[in-house]
Amino acid sequence: MVERPTGDIILTISIAGIVPVVWEPIHIPSKHAIQAFVHTVRRRVSKHGIRVGAIAQGLVVTALLADWPKAKMEEVFANGSLMEPKEVADCVLFMLTRPRNVVIRDLVILPLSVDL
Repeated sequence: MVERPTGDIILTISIAGIVPVVWEPIHIPSKHAIQAFVHTVRRRVSKHGIRVGAIAQGLVVTALLADWPKAKMEEVFANGSLMEPKEVADCVLFMLTRPRNVVIRDLVILPLSVDL
């Protein structure tokens, strides 16, 4: 990308990189670290025309949810706090289709029913 000089790097970091989730003591610090990585890399490579951004998404229907406490999953399903992967993919497309002189550094996407 540096040789071109253009490119895009987008990471999904999860809302857990911004808002702590008490039942995920390993997952949360890793997401905070990824957010710091995104910001550091963005500042380093932007001079080469490379855009770096992150999507902090709420709960998305994925295999990761299998490890959640059963009571929490029942609550999540009952109140409609889940998003489909396509909704996150649409955000990626939005970020990639901005003019080259614009970077979406952080994009947060949550289900309407989540109160964070």
